[in-house]
Amino acid sequence: MFGLKSGFWIRATMRKLNDEGTPALIVQKGDEDAGSIFITLTDPSGSRVILQEQGTSWRRHEFDHDETQSAPEKADLYLERQKRYDPDLWIIEVDVKNCADPFEKSLGSRKDIDI
Repeated sequence: MFGLKSGFWIRATMRKLNDEGTPALIVQKGDEDAGSIFITLTDPSGSRVILQEQGTSWRRHEFDHDETQSAPEKADLYLERQKRYDPDLWIIEVDVKNCADPFEKSLGSRKDIDI
């Protein structure tokens, strides 16, 4: 199982989100062929979730406000650490109605597709 190249999957996903009226933006462009993919979800309450591509599924990292840092600050620090390990990663930012909703269920995986 080889799946789709990262860049192709990203562009197809961005088009799908755009067609659905879901605001999304490529924050960091990664390696076209095999860059890891992270999707940042933000909702009106300020909650932040990061979806990390993991095999043929998505790992969910949830960030909440506390007394010392906001959810966006915590999420940004997490992504900065990930960039140090993998500078070729992709980051997409998506505005959603509620971060608690399982957005990843609608994504599928680029690694599920044989070409």
